[in-house]
Amino acid sequence: MTFDPFGDFETAGYLQNSLQLKDPTEVKESEHLSFELSIEDALAYLAKKKPIDYQAVLNVHEILFSGFYHWAGKDRNELVPHLAVFKGSHDDPRSTVFERPDTIKMSVDYALKLAADKKRFKDHPGGVMGQLAFAHPFLDGNGRTILLVFMELCYRARFAIDWSKTNKDDYLRALSDEIREPCEEYLDNYLKPFIVDISSRDDWPATISGIRGLDGLDKEGITYESLDNPEVQQIYKTYRALPLDTLEPPEPDG
Repeated sequence: MTFDPFGDFETAGYLQNSLQLKDPTEVKESEHLSFELSIEDALAYLAKKKPIDYQAVLNVHEILFSGFYHWAGKDRNELVPHLAVFKGSHDDPRSTVFERPDTIKMSVDYALKLAADKKRFKDHPGGVMGQLAFAHPFLDGNGRTILLVFMELCYRARFAIDWSKTNKDDYLRALSDEIREPCEEYLDNYLKPFIVDISSRDDWPATISGIRGLDGLDKEGITYESLDNPEVQQIYKTYRALPLDTLEPPEPDG
């Protein structure tokens, strides 16, 4: 099943990309080129943005991908508010369920609130990354956008993740498990051994370019269903150990 939420893959290509490409390899290469050409601009924007809010996340996506997707910087709620998005089939118990379109902003806001408590954030980095990944704000480009935002949040909390030591498959497995069961702290347990002191932002473009699996939970295996589907509605009633509104974080310590 091709990820075709706009319903025009045959005429407009994958997600209406600017080159109307359909071949997955060509799409990946062109999308990555757009990303590489824009990394420094996106990082410079983030470094100056205080505080980082939901609009900043949208703006980073637009900076990174506007050369390839005309809709860059617009979230799923604006583009396809009627669709639920999954990694894997929605009837597979191991599939990853992403946030409902109408609560994406609330989900990202919650992650940013968690990150504002800098001590707690350093102790629980996986909770912030997992919450951002669960929000899955965009039709594509989520992994790279979230990574840049997450790195800046870490920098402001005076720590970093040594991504060069991480393993793509292990990381994505922990990330998927974190989204499914956030109370189990799977991603905290995976990331904590890789926490290091902060480094200069000048090193980040080279670091990011060397990270494998930046697509993360985008592209392969992404499916979608109408939110009117009773089965999908039931999934959202039971998915994750606790509803978002019960996970009230502590107030930031400044």
